Amino acid sequence: MRTDLYDRLADPARLIELARYDLGSDRLRAALDEVAQRSAKLLDAPASLVSVLGADAQQIIGEYGLGDWVAVAQGAAAEWAVCSRTVLKGEPYCVADFSDDPQYAANPFLATAGLRSYFGVPLVTPGGLMLGAHCVVDTRRRIYTGVDLAVLSDSADEAMEALLRHRRP
Repeated sequence: MRTDLYDRLADPARLIELARYDLGSDRLRAALDEVAQRSAKLLDAPASLVSVLGADAQQIIGEYGLGDWVAVAQGAAAEWAVCSRTVLKGEPYCVADFSDDPQYAANPFLATAGLRSYFGVPLVTPGGLMLGAHCVVDTRRRIYTGVDLAVLSDSADEAMEALLRHRRP
């Protein structure tokens, strides 16, 4: 899985596309923070984030409700970031309870943040490249529904629209 993950993340076309976005823009950050806050509230989750994945790490570019060191660090190694699985799969990805899934048992990012469930959808460019993911996370076990998927997908579309407004030619 790790090699497949890093091979996919290191795709030159994806990285070239990612470099075209002004990820340091304060206006972009504010727009993505709003998307994350709205998603968290609509899905009754304590936290939500919008992130992109570089060749080997996740960068959080919008967030709501992340605690302490996660908010300060603004990302994680790709192998620790559940959003990387969303990008790898290229479709919505859900983990109802990390404690039920052995691949997450030793994940220091999840353990330190106290996270237990994840629901994310990929951020996809008009050309079909997956730049990252928009997700909600919770400290409790969660089963997400089709309605939840529709809400999160709409929010991911809003996040991608905001990103596209900050794309350099």
